[in-house]
Amino acid sequence: MEYIINVAQFEKMIDNKIIGMPKLVESHLVFNGKNNILVCDNNIELNKVSIEFSGNNSIVYLGSDLRRDFKLRIFSNSTAYLGRDINSGVSVTINVFENQNVIIGDDCFIGDFVYISNADNYPIYTCDSKERINYSNSIYIGDHVYLGHKSYISKGVTIGSGTIIDNASFVPSHAKIPSNIYLSGHPVKILKKNVFFTKDFLGKFTTEDSVNSKNYKSDVFIFNVVNQETLSIPQIDDILKDLDVESKLEFIQKLFIRNKRKNRFSI
Repeated sequence: MEYIINVAQFEKMIDNKIIGMPKLVESHLVFNGKNNILVCDNNIELNKVSIEFSGNNSIVYLGSDLRRDFKLRIFSNSTAYLGRDINSGVSVTINVFENQNVIIGDDCFIGDFVYISNADNYPIYTCDSKERINYSNSIYIGDHVYLGHKSYISKGVTIGSGTIIDNASFVPSHAKIPSNIYLSGHPVKILKKNVFFTKDFLGKFTTEDSVNSKNYKSDVFIFNVVNQETLSIPQIDDILKDLDVESKLEFIQKLFIRNKRKNRFSI
C-alpha cells in the first residue's frame, strides 16, 4: 500500500504514480494495488479529499479542484475522469466498480451529497436459474450538466450535455437522458424539455441582476447531436475497457482534453 498525504511523497512511489503537482490540504491518496495512475491537471487543489485505488491498472484523471469531504473509490481496470471547471459541493461520493468507467465532462455543477455509483455493491441472482441480474455498467455525464443536491446517479446512466437533475432526484439504472432536459423525482421524470442553465450564482444577484436575467441572449448552452462531432458513448466505453492504463491516459488526453468540440457529449 502507498499512502500519500503530501507532494514530497510522490517521488518515493514505486508501484503507482501521480502526474501533476496538486495542492493537498487535509487530503489523502491511497493506492491498494499496482500500476495505477492519478493525474491532477493544472495544479488543482484537493481540500479534504479522499481518493482510494482498491485494485490494479486503473486511472483517475482530475481536471478541477475538489473539496469538502469529496470521496472517490476506484477498483481494478477502471477509469474515472472529471473534467475542467467543475463546481462540486459537500460530501460528494463517486464509486467505480468492476472494470467499468465513470466519465464527467467539463463545466458541470455537482451539488452537496451527490452519490454516483456504477454498481450495487453486491451481486444479485434469480432464485430459479441462479443467473446474475445486476452487472455493473459505466456512467457518462456530459458537459455543463447540473446534478442537484442529494441526487443519486446509478449504474449504466448516460446524461447528455446541458441537462438539469433536480435536488433529491434518483436517476435509475441504464437511463439515457437527452441534452437540455429538466428532470426531477424518484425515479426522475421530465419536468420540461428544451431548457438550459447558467452558472451565475443567484446568491450574488442584485435587484438589477434579477431584472436583467429575464432573457438570455446566447445559445452557448444549447446542445445538439452533430454528425462527426458528437461522440459514440458505447464505442468510447468499449475502447477504454480494452486499453492498458498508459494507453487509457493517451486516449483520455486525445478525446477529452484536446477535443474541445461543443457537442461531443450531446444526446
